[in-house]
Amino acid sequence: MPPTRDLILALILALCATPGGAQTISDKARRDEVVKVPQDDPDMAAAMRNARATLPNFLALARATPPSTTGFSVKVAVSDGSLTEYFWVVQFEGKSGQYSGRVNNRPRTVHNVTFGQVITFPESDIVDWTYLEGKKMKGGYTTCAIMKREPRDEASAFARQFPGFAPAC
Repeated sequence: MPPTRDLILALILALCATPGGAQTISDKARRDEVVKVPQDDPDMAAAMRNARATLPNFLALARATPPSTTGFSVKVAVSDGSLTEYFWVVQFEGKSGQYSGRVNNRPRTVHNVTFGQVITFPESDIVDWTYLEGKKMKGGYTTCAIMKREPRDEASAFARQFPGFAPAC
């Protein structure tokens, strides 16, 4: 059975604290693996800053949910001792700066959350956001940072293989 859109999106955007191997992003998506990025990566830091700067507009849109939009999710940091892993959270809702929603990717580094678990987090823990408008991905700043690391032909191949999941970077 082919992977669901949410699962593919979670896999390509998952972020950990160590550098990854030589596999392409398409290979990792097919194998249900995470994409690892160095903790001090300047492109990822810039992506998270940009996502945070546009977060208020995204949250307003998520509350209004126009008919042509689906798949609203936010990426949050979850810490377990000295380890941190980033998760896409779906079916999220918020009130007064506190949010809750379902973890939408499988933990690989931390062990204090599980796939599908409802977690609560402050708005300040949101580092990225995304949604689909029609069949086109919006947001996904961290995906852009990951795709920037891929060879151009691999990024193009990924966009062809998973249409709509590669944001306009």
